[in-house]
Amino acid sequence: MDKLKESINRILPFIKKEFLQFLRDKRSLVVFLFVPSFMLVLFGYALNLDVKNAPFVVLDNNKSFNSRELISAISHNQYFSFKGYVENYQEIEKLIDDGEAKFGIIIPLDFERNLLLGKETKIQIIIDGSQSMIASNLIGYLKAYINNYSFKYNIKNTDINFPQVILIPRIWYNPELKTANFFVPGLIAFIMMVMAVVATSLTIVREKERNTIEQLIISPLRMYELITAKLVAPLLIAFIAAMLILLTGYILFGIQVKGNLILLLIATIIFLLNSLAFGVFISVLADSQQVAFLASILSTIIPTLVFSNFIFPISSMPEILQYISYIIPAKYYLVILRGIILKGVGFSILWEQFAFLLIFLIGMFLISTILLKIKGLK
Repeated sequence: MDKLKESINRILPFIKKEFLQFLRDKRSLVVFLFVPSFMLVLFGYALNLDVKNAPFVVLDNNKSFNSRELISAISHNQYFSFKGYVENYQEIEKLIDDGEAKFGIIIPLDFERNLLLGKETKIQIIIDGSQSMIASNLIGYLKAYINNYSFKYNIKNTDINFPQVILIPRIWYNPELKTANFFVPGLIAFIMMVMAVVATSLTIVREKERNTIEQLIISPLRMYELITAKLVAPLLIAFIAAMLILLTGYILFGIQVKGNLILLLIATIIFLLNSLAFGVFISVLADSQQVAFLASILSTIIPTLVFSNFIFPISSMPEILQYISYIIPAKYYLVILRGIILKGVGFSILWEQFAFLLIFLIGMFLISTILLKIKGLK
């Protein structure tokens, strides 16, 4: 017992010392106290696999009271967002290619006549299957609502046998709803973002720790030339890694590039430059390699997983979190990846995503150049 007391008396001063050191480090204290609660709030609202406000359009060949009643029954809920009627099949195809619609409903010409005669009538649903989990959920929701419509119609018309309305889903881009087709493009964006940012974030901060940053700044190199020189090696390595990922996806999972391979390579280079520029930004702000590594991990893994449409649909998140997604480069690159690999669409459809990536790249490059000039001369 005496030995235990002696041991406790020896340990207590060290415990007190560790507490005092911890309390003096305000940044660590804030991280440990508030970051877990922040992450719980963030994930609690953002990590939601339910599909909400999925945009859809309708090709109504019947244009009857019953067809309008069906569309009204589908659109008045939190899962779907009715974007209007179209005049032909090609409009549905274009809107789904553009990503402006998740699915299209085609109501046949004899819809109302079949209902009145008590015959089964089939409704075709064209669904974007590039995000397999979302497509599966949408099919389930649509079947439930159409069955509910048929049930209510039967109550009003008791002489008609249930059901009358049959859903015929047609899934584009990923007919088998293979999970690999959904995850592989997302994994490419995720792996590239994390790897490139982490690798680059250590470059300039390493010069700081070695006290060679001043030599670089007073050298004949201009700031933008210095940053460009720092990006070349990690860009080449990351690009080779990206090509290996694409090759692995093709060999192991059968993921074929349906669109233009050259356009995909250009998009990959632009995205990698974005990631590298962000890594330089972290490297300029950080004072040590440990801080740079931690900052790069936290600023890439969580945003890329949550706000890029990789796994969790952005449309289902609260509006304020949807705005955050606009500053995540992986969100735009993922649209390009799925568009080229799964849909086979071209630049005319994806030009907005390229524009956002270029804007982000130029902005990060300019900010990093200015900060390096300011902080490097201190």
